[in-house]
Amino acid sequence: MKIKYSSKPIVVAPFGMTLGGGAEMCLPAAHIQASMETYMGLVEAGVGLIPGGGGNKELYIKHLEGLPKGVDFDLQKVANKVFETIAMAKVSTSGEEARENNFLNEADAISVNSDHLLYDAKQAALNLYESGYKAPVRKKIPVTGEPGYATLLLGAQTMHLSGYISEHDLKIAKKLAYVIAGGKVPYGTEVDEQYLLDLEREAFLSLVAEPKSQQRMQHMLVKGKPLRN
Repeated sequence: MKIKYSSKPIVVAPFGMTLGGGAEMCLPAAHIQASMETYMGLVEAGVGLIPGGGGNKELYIKHLEGLPKGVDFDLQKVANKVFETIAMAKVSTSGEEARENNFLNEADAISVNSDHLLYDAKQAALNLYESGYKAPVRKKIPVTGEPGYATLLLGAQTMHLSGYISEHDLKIAKKLAYVIAGGKVPYGTEVDEQYLLDLEREAFLSLVAEPKSQQRMQHMLVKGKPLRN
């Protein structure tokens, strides 16, 4: 939140593996100057958690901001896309794919030559400052609420019954669905960012206490690859 609402423009220059917290540092920035070789994703589900640094909220907002202005859109489709990206721990294979996955928006840029990345990022910061950058105004966010939560849950249950995900994956998916849907509120309710952050923190802390999540974290630390328990 400090990055997002800083009075000075904060420019991030991601490259290589920009996963989990790395991606969460990028999403709220005033400008992303990514390397072409940027592998970005919110991969916390792989270690039995959900993003705990505002990633769910920020990716959802990025999707909303990426929609054409003045055009009617289906809020549920936006929630479905964000849910799928995070639940499946999707990682972009390039800077351009990170843009396709909505981690970057139209105003963000990609440096083809990685040697120029920091220079390009500095120029972007100076350009923002010189053009009279002002911090964004806090706005409420429309969420899908209870009907959206039920829809996301149905998709997760179907995957579980089809044998694609384990019982613990389903538990993680339920927590994630609740956060992205904005809890038990009516469809289209506009909520404050802090409300979504509170939901996210509660879900994150409850998953940290799960023995199977702890097993996944330990396995990743020791073996360097995810555990399917």
